[in-house]
Amino acid sequence: MISALTRLNLMCNMTTLTISSALLRRFALIALLTMTSALHAATSAPERAAIEDRFKWDLGKMYASPEKWDEHYKQISSLVAEFAARKGTVGESPKSLLAALQLRDQVNIQLEKLYSWAAMKRDEDMRVPATQALYQRAQTLAVKWDEDSSWFQPELLRIPEDRLRGWLEGADLKVYRHYFDDLLRSRTHILSAREEELLAMAGKATEAPGDAFGLLSNTELRWRSVKDPQGRDIEITTSSHSQAMQSKDRRYRRDAFLALHGSFLDVKSTLAATLAGSMQKDWFYSKARGYPTSLHRALDAENLPAGVYDNLVRTVTGHAALLQRYVALKKRVLKLDQVHFYDLYVNLVDVPERDYPFEEGRELVLNGVKAFGEDYVAVMKQAFDSRWIDVYENKGKRSGAYNMGTYLSAPYVLLNYKGKFHDVSTVAHELGHATQSWFAARNQPPIYSGYPMFTAEVASTAAEIVFKRSMLERTRDPKERAFLLNQMLEDMRGTIFRQTQFAEFDRAAHTLAEKGEPMTADVLMKLCHEQYVRYYGPDFVIDPELDVECLRIPHYYRGYYVYRYADSYCAAAAIAKRILGNEPGAREQWMKFLKTGNSMYAIDMLKVAGADMTTPKPIEDAMALFDQLLKELEELLKT
Repeated sequence: MISALTRLNLMCNMTTLTISSALLRRFALIALLTMTSALHAATSAPERAAIEDRFKWDLGKMYASPEKWDEHYKQISSLVAEFAARKGTVGESPKSLLAALQLRDQVNIQLEKLYSWAAMKRDEDMRVPATQALYQRAQTLAVKWDEDSSWFQPELLRIPEDRLRGWLEGADLKVYRHYFDDLLRSRTHILSAREEELLAMAGKATEAPGDAFGLLSNTELRWRSVKDPQGRDIEITTSSHSQAMQSKDRRYRRDAFLALHGSFLDVKSTLAATLAGSMQKDWFYSKARGYPTSLHRALDAENLPAGVYDNLVRTVTGHAALLQRYVALKKRVLKLDQVHFYDLYVNLVDVPERDYPFEEGRELVLNGVKAFGEDYVAVMKQAFDSRWIDVYENKGKRSGAYNMGTYLSAPYVLLNYKGKFHDVSTVAHELGHATQSWFAARNQPPIYSGYPMFTAEVASTAAEIVFKRSMLERTRDPKERAFLLNQMLEDMRGTIFRQTQFAEFDRAAHTLAEKGEPMTADVLMKLCHEQYVRYYGPDFVIDPELDVECLRIPHYYRGYYVYRYADSYCAAAAIAKRILGNEPGAREQWMKFLKTGNSMYAIDMLKVAGADMTTPKPIEDAMALFDQLLKELEELLKT
């Protein structure tokens, strides 16, 4: 699954923010996208020094030592000051404009490298104060850059448009045309230099609700312990809860469910207050920039039509019967009177899950993605051979998985590989991110070297889908095939249905904030309860403890992010279908998509790859695929 809390290259050119604000959000999302909020790897893991170097990423290629990092920090600080000194001169001539743009590009890519190394070193062992201090210094410098460059876009907009358009015809400036098209499109939402500076200065303060949620949910909750099937005491954190939900022992699953949600219920009012604060933050920035709602601001940041959001919710909820049929299958196969939340994640096929040593996982992934072509596979092979991957868990290591690629470094990947099929799938997923980071950075100039948030999960999900389809085609064992089908259905349930459900809650909660209505724990939990009723149907029991789920989801602190998971899966499924079906031009269009970076709007990039997300068709096709896989699984599990 997307493991992500943290696997994306999210450097998007959001013209309603200064560039460094986008940079900050990119790295804030790194811890978000692993789909877990647990900070540290299991205490039973080895110390990092005990792991062979070949299974660790080689960050020495970025900085040989903290001292080298510190030297670069000072250099970037000087560049920030140099850029600030250009205030008032940018519009004097094409030459002064070009110099400012190129300097800004350099600060962005240099700061990106500095920030990434500090974040990755911190994540190797989060118990180490020295690396935490480096990370905090990188954060502070990013905030300073945000403040010291806040004047830039208002100053650009003071250049008469006809003069600016003429300058952009020049050979050196024409590369910035898309950037300026987007800037001019958003000009009504960009404020004066002083107002932009004030918004930038508010950045740290307005992130406080999210920071408070992170600290509370990661380090200060009172976790409960339960007995596992072997009678051992297991502390139920977000991470261990995810593992427990897949256990065949229903008593253990139930106890773990009650333990986790009980921990969050203990502080439900505090969590409701932090979530309300985050929603108010989004509304504050939306009002400040002249948007009618927070959703309008979120969509406009990437020039997305409102239909993208509405098509998803309307189409997925219109197919809720498919999800309810899947729940009914779980009820029948697991021989349950009723299905509870803690029954949803159990595989329906009673096949002992085998272990996949990392070397075997490597070969399965490389063979599984061959449909994308030799150039694509070569980058993934380089990731294995050049130590881009930090493979195993160790004490203090951040949990989950992510990709962190920069313009000036390899696209590194953090894993916590345990040798299960899920872990192999995660390798395919994260390397899907890494390949897009690699191709974008090597085919675009710095300003377009990232990729839009709306497309961030498409490349990774397409890689995972194609990998799993290859595994499905390889097997002839009915039980193994059923196991894989169940895995794919779970991917779709978790990524399409569940994330669309979250998207509905996201909009409902933001609407409360925009109307100035109460956002107490009871109000928010009632919304969550009502959505489970609509989505999961009569065979599903909503335990009272489940209502608190809406207060433990970190993604709600990132302003309309969750819908992207569902849309990305639908787009990726459409693209994978074309690739696997050997449609003429599909592979070439896919590679063009990967290399496009930020040089086009997200919606146009996806059209290049064969997925038109302005229509419901990719979502309808994904629902048809879910129905197809479900029918086959129902047939295989008849006896």
